[in-house]
Amino acid sequence: MLSSAAPQADALGYKDADPRLNALYQQIETRVGALPNVKAASFSAFTFREGSWSSSFLVPGMPNNENVTVHHNIVGNGYFKTMQIPLIAGRTFSATDTATSQRVAVISENIAKTLIPPGNPIGRHIHIKNNDPENEYEIIGIVKDAKFESLQERTENVNYLSYVQQPWTFGDFEVRYNGDFSDVSSSVQQAIKSINHNVRISHVTTLDEQVSRSMTNQRLLAQLSAFFGLLAVFLSAIGIYGLMSYLVSRRTNEIGIRMALGAARSNVSWLVMREILLMVVIGIAIGIPVAVAGDRLVANMVFGIKGTDPLSLTVAVVLLLLVASMSGYFPAKRASRIDPMEALRYE
Repeated sequence: MLSSAAPQADALGYKDADPRLNALYQQIETRVGALPNVKAASFSAFTFREGSWSSSFLVPGMPNNENVTVHHNIVGNGYFKTMQIPLIAGRTFSATDTATSQRVAVISENIAKTLIPPGNPIGRHIHIKNNDPENEYEIIGIVKDAKFESLQERTENVNYLSYVQQPWTFGDFEVRYNGDFSDVSSSVQQAIKSINHNVRISHVTTLDEQVSRSMTNQRLLAQLSAFFGLLAVFLSAIGIYGLMSYLVSRRTNEIGIRMALGAARSNVSWLVMREILLMVVIGIAIGIPVAVAGDRLVANMVFGIKGTDPLSLTVAVVLLLLVASMSGYFPAKRASRIDPMEALRYE
């Protein structure tokens, strides 16, 4: 996905809503869409994390809720193909939607479920901002919900309008492509400049990069969490080793007596390891319910992570058992090598 700054009316010598702008947009979309490795191209008023134009959304037959806000995006005919937003019902914008035809809108799935009366929304009329006739639109399609401001946001109400019917001075141009980003980016910019060399192009990037930037804080939080988690494991290993070494030294006489009475070295080792494993099992029994209880907190802090993920819990339990076993191995081994006579004289 390639996103770049698009034609600005003042830079081209046009006024806002100049009909020649729409002709320029369509020419750029057609020229870029015909380039090799380009699958689709479209202008839009906003892309991910760029804000929106919001207003009231009036539906005949439904009470007017002033607390409900609908985000609007002004897009080209190829926007949904470019952004790969699936169509659920009806159709998207086409060449039949002109400046003089019935004004139309494509709504998100959440709007269809929460703001439209029961039944088929296709063909129903809505009003944007107020009930004036010029603000009346006919619903022609329903598309899947898409992330608007962040990956963690709740499902938003998004309404899409055609720039042919709702003039807009664009700042974004999206291209879906195959192949090398640099090559396609260069070809797209050359194609745009060949149509009008006054078009200013900047901030050429990918949607993946935009999404990645939106997760900078979460990535830092995940890295810090991983660091402190490993530090906690390291300190736990030292603590277990120190504790078991102390317990072995305190039970030297007992171990000596056991070995003098014929206890095998393996039995002495298991005596120490059993205590370690018992403590670890108790810790796991306490830790798993705490992890489950903190699931929502973890999910809100880091996108895509769940505290109750079975794989994560299994890995954590296995890692803890492994660290505990390694930490207690040396004290257990040292205990099994104690000379019974020296142990009996130990104070």
